[in-house]
Amino acid sequence: MATRRDKQRPPKPQHDTPTEAAGEQKKPKESSWKEKLSDYLLDVSKYILTGVVITSLFSDVTNKVIIYIIGLAAVFSTLWLGLILAKNNRKE
Repeated sequence: MATRRDKQRPPKPQHDTPTEAAGEQKKPKESSWKEKLSDYLLDVSKYILTGVVITSLFSDVTNKVIIYIIGLAAVFSTLWLGLILAKNNRKE
């Protein structure tokens, strides 16, 4: 005969895999080199924008136009490559 306490206990959780039943956590999927390179290029793009373009706004530079053109070209090229690699990595 079941006691009153046994009726009030919630059912035990069902586990899909033996590792979950043992209490181990699932390991995240390892990053590929394309994903890491994509993250790196996106960060480089942000640093170039911050370091070159925005800094030149606040300093006395004689050829601001050249700095803006080269800096923005570098920003957009690294941003573009990083986004292409991120898109290709999602397809795989």
